[in-house]
Amino acid sequence: MTDPMDDDDMLAAEYAIGLLAEEAQEAARMRIATDPVFAARVLDWERQLAPLADLDPVAPPARARGALLQRLFPEPARVSLWQRLGFWQVLSGGAIAAAVALAVLDLGPQTQPTGGPLYAAEIATDAGDFRVIALVDKVRDEVVLTRTAGAAPSGRILQVWAHGPGEPAQSVGLWPDGESIALALPPEIAAVRGTLTLGISEEPPGGSPTGRPSGRVFGTVDIPGVTAVKD
Repeated sequence: MTDPMDDDDMLAAEYAIGLLAEEAQEAARMRIATDPVFAARVLDWERQLAPLADLDPVAPPARARGALLQRLFPEPARVSLWQRLGFWQVLSGGAIAAAVALAVLDLGPQTQPTGGPLYAAEIATDAGDFRVIALVDKVRDEVVLTRTAGAAPSGRILQVWAHGPGEPAQSVGLWPDGESIALALPPEIAAVRGTLTLGISEEPPGGSPTGRPSGRVFGTVDIPGVTAVKD
């Protein structure tokens, strides 16, 4: 059995699942933009919880509830994340096995020091139907993106954009499929100092025909204080 989650792990998990009240959700969103370690925790939880959303709901056997809760949460003093979720009402047969796995696997963030600036942000629609966590690594001059909600419409792909202050959007690369992708920053984007703006749009296969976003822009985010490794 792994050690209990610490407070930051609990907060990151609750944010990833959407359990936080509006004020706490906004505070966590702001922390993602300024705290790379916390952002990595959120990213880790969203990656691991995302597959559960694709499972069909089915009620677990009643006799399994007490035994599994006792095994997963032997300390009754603190209400666990899973109990707060009320997940027995929506848990699928496959998710029961996943829940047991969660109890015995180390789900803590697997982050390593990068040796240089690392910036995190979330790109999301106002409606919350599309969400992406972005990590900009200035050691490698790349951006790692993980989609945690939504997708491009059928027959379309995602395209990632970026620009510096007062500059037009420039394509960072195409994101044709998959939940995560790592893209090298073009030299002009890697050279940005100060505020770096990231955005994602949906485009036809092959990317925007105009060199600028031509389809729906799911969202943009400004990342302030961007520097280079040697700045």
